[in-house]
Amino acid sequence: MFKFRSKKRDNFYDMLLTQTEIVSKGMKTLYEYCITHDDELGKKVILIEEEGDMARRILTDELDNTFITPIDREDLYKLSSELDEVLDYAKTSVDEIRVFNLTPDENMIELTGALLDMTEHMVLAISHMEKHKSICQDEAIYVKSLENKVGHMTTKILAKLFEEEDHRKIFKYREVYRHLNKTADIADAAMDTLLRIIVKMG
Repeated sequence: MFKFRSKKRDNFYDMLLTQTEIVSKGMKTLYEYCITHDDELGKKVILIEEEGDMARRILTDELDNTFITPIDREDLYKLSSELDEVLDYAKTSVDEIRVFNLTPDENMIELTGALLDMTEHMVLAISHMEKHKSICQDEAIYVKSLENKVGHMTTKILAKLFEEEDHRKIFKYREVYRHLNKTADIADAAMDTLLRIIVKMG
């Protein structure tokens, strides 16, 4: 299932890349779910989140069994954990939409589209971290700029939502919008961790 199983045990760059690709796949599926309202895609997001959990477990196991790592051990663990949290938020967004019995609207499509853009550039950043550090930095910085975009989008969306008179609708949609905004915050934190790693690598 995971392509890094055939790699060297200490190739943490490949493990991180595989994990990030799973994150992006999950976000793409969430975006498609918001567009189509197809519950099968919602179920698929949950399965992808489980796939991401397994990828992180394998990386953590390898980390525990490797004496020398190419990246600081704590930084590796932190970055992997933050990547996992992005995918966790994708899953719980589906959970909230289902629990609140909501129909994903244009705002959710817009937000998840921006989040998908973030994760696609996270894949690019991670894919270049070993051999092309300047490209990695540029991509990470671009992801961080997208977090600002998501924040501004969320503020405008919430301002418009609060004009509604249906308080139950306001509460339910507000929770999902805020949750998606938090997803962007975690992705931003992951890129901060990545940038610190690159600086340490020299």
